[in-house]
Amino acid sequence: MGFRIVHGDILDFQADAIVNPTDRWYSGDGGVDCQIHNAVGSALREATSRLAQLHLGEAKVTDGFNLKARYIIHTSAPHWHGEDNLAEALLGSCYRNSIATARLLGCRSIAFPLIGSKGKGIPKEIALTTAIDAIYECIDENNDIDVSLLIYNEKTDPRYDELLESVQSYIAENYEPFDEDLEEGMAVSQVAEPAAFMASIPRAMDVHDLIYHPTPGRLEKIELDEDFATTLGRHIDKSGLKQSDIYDQLEMSKTGFWKIIKGKVNPNRLTVFALAIALRLDLEQTEDLLMKAGYAINRSSVQDMVLAGLITNGIYDRNIIDDLLYDLDLMPLPGSAN
Repeated sequence: MGFRIVHGDILDFQADAIVNPTDRWYSGDGGVDCQIHNAVGSALREATSRLAQLHLGEAKVTDGFNLKARYIIHTSAPHWHGEDNLAEALLGSCYRNSIATARLLGCRSIAFPLIGSKGKGIPKEIALTTAIDAIYECIDENNDIDVSLLIYNEKTDPRYDELLESVQSYIAENYEPFDEDLEEGMAVSQVAEPAAFMASIPRAMDVHDLIYHPTPGRLEKIELDEDFATTLGRHIDKSGLKQSDIYDQLEMSKTGFWKIIKGKVNPNRLTVFALAIALRLDLEQTEDLLMKAGYAINRSSVQDMVLAGLITNGIYDRNIIDDLLYDLDLMPLPGSAN
């Protein structure tokens, strides 16, 4: 029993229960809701007409009719209206209440589509992060049900299932749900103990001397690591690629790329990931390149975990990467065709 992200069509998926993201009236107007209504027909319309109105985050059940699933669990996600903790909580309730309903029905397996990221406008990473957090929370309580998050892709590339499995394994081993209390505690600890914080910095005494005695002589003592532009240039030279190969892959202008390699501008984090993938850097090299640009791999970011998982597994094919990010409804890398 556990959680997995798998490639599949929810209409054909073998599970005791499938989840139908709908609205309060079970209208079948779009997306998965429309597909399920079309597949079942009028019997589903008749069954849902006997149910009470579906409140946000709630779950209600009907028969699975002619589908492979024994039950269809209906749930309704909120619309997104900017930064909205209530919407995130209600979206999480869609998963938690659906799994609780499946347990009450005696189900041993349940399959979800990714809820809310398209029809309800919930930002891509928030939709996936909320899904993973809520599902892990439910299965950690009682490991008695298989939960599948279905990713639909029309392509039949045999590598795709293996890719999803490898990325899922990386997320399971490395992903850490975001904890606001922990982050606040860390921040207070660092401020409360400046001496310990300074001691953690390489060559801390030289830095300390410079802060309290800012003279040119002390400045010259500070040994600096390579900056981002130097590190990037070294990797480009080692790769044997032409600069045009790289900025063409990222669909970047020659001038824009020149500004990056000359240190005139700092790229955003997704651009750094795209550069690392173009240069086929391993995870350690990618982390170093991110650090030089002022970033780090965030273990509470599904986007970062997916990209780190791809790099760890040696997946550098942009067609495969772009398809996976699109199917997971995550932010595309620069140069994505999707």
